Amino acid sequence: MRVDAERPVGDFGKRTVNARQEPPVRHALGAPQESAPAWSDQISKRDLKALEKGRLPVWTNMSQLKLLGFALLMVAMALGAVGYYGPELARDLRHAGTFSVAGDLRATDGTCKRYMFLVSLCSAKIHSVMNERSTSSTQFLMFFRSGDGADMIPVRSNVDASVVGIQYAVSDVLLNRILSLVGITLFFGWAAWFFLDCVRKGRYRDGPGHEAVRQYVALHSSS
Repeated sequence: MRVDAERPVGDFGKRTVNARQEPPVRHALGAPQESAPAWSDQISKRDLKALEKGRLPVWTNMSQLKLLGFALLMVAMALGAVGYYGPELARDLRHAGTFSVAGDLRATDGTCKRYMFLVSLCSAKIHSVMNERSTSSTQFLMFFRSGDGADMIPVRSNVDASVVGIQYAVSDVLLNRILSLVGITLFFGWAAWFFLDCVRKGRYRDGPGHEAVRQYVALHSSS
């Protein structure tokens, strides 16, 4: 009986068989899996720019309590502006177009203080010519105006004689007063939201955001 020593080798190397096949690695259900840090959740683009320049973000020096204090201060500023200037502005809006020059009144002590060339806070006293004890005052704020050179002409509403004011305030800059108060309120409201959002996201000293900054710095300093 003859046994061939040679076999066809045409298929040699086309198919390989592992001597030992390992089962696929599967993670246990619920086991934590390592993932890359989500820098975008804690570090903003502005923070990255500061870090690239070798500086830490400003909020890393602020405590959680300090941020909450700033937020409450901004809320108080917004409510204070509305509470102080809002009622007189609403009154002047209700009586807009009904004011006329009052010859029995005179205005004194008119002042306007301008802050950062942006906001002017103005006030004046209005006296009765016949009775010096009868005195009222007016306060208003406006943007991008100083009030310099404006005439203090006292006016009275033809609908309600108790409503008095300054012609410059009730007519010339009435729209400016509206926009200024809305702008001030929105600005302080936004600032309060910003500080509260920093607290919510852990962007304060020794918070989760600060820890993310430390990890980012350590990772890039070692690379």
